[in-house]
Amino acid sequence: MTIHNTNIPNRDSGDTNGQPQRNNMKNTSMSEATFANAALTSNPQDSKEASTTKSSFPMTLSSSYSSLSSDPLSSSIGSPFSNRSRKLPRHDDRANWVNGKRPKGYRTPEGREAAEKSKKFKSGTTIPHLVYSCNTYEGVLKHALLGAIRSGGVSYGAKALVNLCLGMLKVMNGKTSFAKVFKDAFVGADAMRFGAFFGAFSFLWKFVNNGLKLYRGTDDRINGAIAGAIAGLAILIENHERRVTFAQQMFMRSIQGIYNAGKHRGQLSLRHGDALLFAIGSAQIMYAYTMHPDTIPKEFLGFMIKTARVPAESLAFNRLNVRGFPLDLKQARALIDRHRPTARAIQTMSTMTENVSVIPCELLHPWVDSCKQTNTERFAQVTKEIFPVYATLNFVPLLVLRMKRLLKDPAKVISKTTFNALRSSVFLAIFVAGYQTQICTHRNLLKAGWPLGNSKYLYWLFGLVCAGVSIMVEQESRRSELAMYVLPKAATSLYKILYRKNWVKGVKYWEVMTFSFAMSLIMSFYQQEEQVLSPFVTRLIYHVLGRS
Repeated sequence: MTIHNTNIPNRDSGDTNGQPQRNNMKNTSMSEATFANAALTSNPQDSKEASTTKSSFPMTLSSSYSSLSSDPLSSSIGSPFSNRSRKLPRHDDRANWVNGKRPKGYRTPEGREAAEKSKKFKSGTTIPHLVYSCNTYEGVLKHALLGAIRSGGVSYGAKALVNLCLGMLKVMNGKTSFAKVFKDAFVGADAMRFGAFFGAFSFLWKFVNNGLKLYRGTDDRINGAIAGAIAGLAILIENHERRVTFAQQMFMRSIQGIYNAGKHRGQLSLRHGDALLFAIGSAQIMYAYTMHPDTIPKEFLGFMIKTARVPAESLAFNRLNVRGFPLDLKQARALIDRHRPTARAIQTMSTMTENVSVIPCELLHPWVDSCKQTNTERFAQVTKEIFPVYATLNFVPLLVLRMKRLLKDPAKVISKTTFNALRSSVFLAIFVAGYQTQICTHRNLLKAGWPLGNSKYLYWLFGLVCAGVSIMVEQESRRSELAMYVLPKAATSLYKILYRKNWVKGVKYWEVMTFSFAMSLIMSFYQQEEQVLSPFVTRLIYHVLGRS
């Protein structure tokens, strides 16, 4: 899509006192990678090259798991949401506070640097969004309509292209035809509903925000907060599952913005917090995977079962065993017979009783006797199968957003993108193999006489350990995005478990209220202090919605 260049005014909190300044900036068209993270919940990827200069504000899953970046907001002090890429000492002038009290409008050196990078990113972009003078209410309406048309068109095209790229993987595997994939991608309800949602959000946000600015005679956070809350009602266009996904993701992004705002004011700081949050969220997800699989979305659970290569029936047997139910020997024997069992597995099964203390490894991987061999094969297979997905999610933003840099130095950019995709694949493979290795080790120690028991909370601990180790393989610039990906799923699973136990109550349309609340916070930050938002959120709003 081609958009004509137009200079437009912009605001950033970039001076030494944290006060807003005005600059003439230019915008850029939106990238598919943004939607690969936000809508498909696929994995995120590195997109440091997205900026036009080395000091530019970088772009973002997923992810997925979709596109990540090095966060200039957190480049020196670690935080639960930091995207710190370097551990460099920074000058801290908080020692100059009078009586230890934070001055009004104070920003740490890191906060001022983040604001500067944000301004440089904006000034470095070249393709703006459509604008119309908002000096009258008629102008406000026309500006909102133009923005809605552009945002709806861009988001529809991006979503359709992402669906097409992911569908091509099925075509390559012979699971469907190209004609069907193409039709589903561009004519299907998924892309159309997605475009309608962003178009409606853009219209409501621009119309309310600029209308309030004209009516009140001032441009401040209040306008952005009210406009964001009202525009959040556009989420009703989407289906329930997508509404929940957006509500979860944007709520976590709003909390991330609050944290970064506090950090840049010298009030909060926690190193490696992003890795810790990822580990905690993953622990809850792995606990749900083994003990409460119905609290995980079906597609995500199917992905986990397929990736882990542990039969779903084996997981069910283990759940019943942990809860004290006897093992159905007939069903267990039928299970291993379907997976080409070894002689050792058959022998173990023939001597097994209904009241076994723990489901043995022979029932988890009956086709291989050696735990080490099966976990090594699992590592290699996961890396091989997930690499095309990560490669797709890395190369889509490369082709759409960084074509100029790609043409300038194709060998370097392609090699780095390929390495990032491989690195992400290895991260996931270590996660999967590490979790299963702990389970096999637990079984072997019990067989050796160790009094470890078989508590259900062990599976939570196994998830915490494998996530904490594997996340260190990933780039630091991606860890906060991975934490943002798993935390909503973990929170949903925990909520369902507590709801089942009648410890919490359900609220109708909670996802709509949560999304509106989150967008109220996010748009108020975007209005005056956009550098506290993650690069993913900033790029999503900037490329799809543009300035207000």
